[in-house]
Amino acid sequence: MTKTTFPTSDSVVEQIMADCEQISQELPAISRRHFLKGAIGAGIALGAISPAIAQVRQPPFLAEEFQKPLVPVVEAMSEKVWDGDVLNEDVVSEMIDQAMMKLTGLDSAKEAWKDFVLPNDIVGIKINPLAGKRLSTHRIIVDKIIDGLYGAGVLKNQIIVWDRFEKHLIDAGYEINQSDKDVRVFASDSPNVGYDDEVYYETEKDVEVRRESGNTRSRYTKIVSQEVTVIINVPVMKHHGITGVSACLKNLAFGSVDNTLRFHSNPLNCDPAISDIFAHAVIKDKLVLNIVDGLLAAFDGGPTYDPDGTWKYGGIFVSSDPVALDQFVLDTINEKRQEVNLDKITRLAKYISSSWRAGLGTNDSDEMDYQEVKV
Repeated sequence: MTKTTFPTSDSVVEQIMADCEQISQELPAISRRHFLKGAIGAGIALGAISPAIAQVRQPPFLAEEFQKPLVPVVEAMSEKVWDGDVLNEDVVSEMIDQAMMKLTGLDSAKEAWKDFVLPNDIVGIKINPLAGKRLSTHRIIVDKIIDGLYGAGVLKNQIIVWDRFEKHLIDAGYEINQSDKDVRVFASDSPNVGYDDEVYYETEKDVEVRRESGNTRSRYTKIVSQEVTVIINVPVMKHHGITGVSACLKNLAFGSVDNTLRFHSNPLNCDPAISDIFAHAVIKDKLVLNIVDGLLAAFDGGPTYDPDGTWKYGGIFVSSDPVALDQFVLDTINEKRQEVNLDKITRLAKYISSSWRAGLGTNDSDEMDYQEVKV
């Protein structure tokens, strides 16, 4: 068998894509009929919550006052967001404004942002820059978030746009700025940042030979443990060859710690590492909002950019619940894959069910208040 080579000088990306290819070769194609049969038998293990399971989780006979409030999830869509290959920035701006107002029930976007931050907060905006300029978090979305935070009283030098690797930020078109002038943009591997030796996730549920220096610990970046007081998570809606999809949970969990390649191969598929890492207070207690960039989305070939595996979805998802949004991303990508005769990737997305079981959110649509905004 000939191993595919990937045209990149980025060793991190090369290893991730090699793992994706290995997993795709190890998992035989399955028919829809076989998948449905397996889903019925496996239930929660596959991340698909059947109506029967949903009833067990929240019995219909419970008095209304004892039922949990529904989780708000907003999708903003526009057929005008793309003009050929160019984004209409005014339309994107309006989509975010309308989504924030719908999410909060407030009459202005400025007031909506005040629901999530205080003027003295240090706000971390976690983007996903892995796939370069074409399939990374769009600057227009980040700039709009910054405007919203500034309108809520947060000074620009109290905002940090960040990721693990400085190279990825630069390749995606973000200029590094570690000064206290304007918005700060830097990575965990930028000078004088690094990882916190006192705040870590430790496990032997990994691939031993892939441990960095034989270490069973994944340390949290000092950005989340020492710098920011709140986090806004801004992933991209895309396919991932290891975890099925890459959205809120993986972007923030694996973007916040080191020593992650040890979780990538089959049959782990980063599970339960994603939910375990996410559940730490330095992430879970600081996360206030998730905005999924689905302006250009990937249904195949991820997590890097494959022009044959992307489509102009033209939407964004907004919620405080990362599990709910990851479930929506999974469902949307599965639907697109079926349109082009590709298998569903639910079986790889085991981490979504693990995250529900860890209490990080819900993957049950009956527990969500889904609202759509058209711009």
